[in-house]
Amino acid sequence: MDEDPIRIPREQEWTPRVLDDMSVDALNHYAQQLEEELERVRGAIHAKTDYLSKADSLFKS
Repeated sequence: MDEDPIRIPREQEWTPRVLDDMSVDALNHYAQQLEEELERVRGAIHAKTDYLSKADSLFKS
């Protein structure tokens, strides 16, 4: 029985916004959104690194 390989769709590349036409308030809001997203990404990195570290220590014992 042949099974089709599981295909995981790739996310599109991130495209920076054009900043020229944005007001100072809009730029501040955008910066806040980016900071929140960066914090979320760092949290995911930390969680995955912690998980991998625990898995490595489990199998090294």
